[in-house]
Amino acid sequence: MFAVGRYRVERVTDGVRSHVADEVAVEEPLEIRIAGCPPWRTMRTPGDDIDLALGWLVSEGAITSADEVFSAQECSSGEGL
Repeated sequence: MFAVGRYRVERVTDGVRSHVADEVAVEEPLEIRIAGCPPWRTMRTPGDDIDLALGWLVSEGAITSADEVFSAQECSSGEGL
């Protein structure tokens, strides 16, 4: 899933400015919580959040492999992942 929003933008083509509606990638914050640890926060394009969180935790050195995670679930807004 790729999240986009439609926004009015100013476009410059060959030095000529125009105002048009265009699709823009939407980013939202992602908070990752592991029991007993402060939460990690990052920005992302919504979609595949669990896979993103697991990969991010590996890249940050919090875990060495996604196999270390017993379970992962998305929580409602304000609760984290």
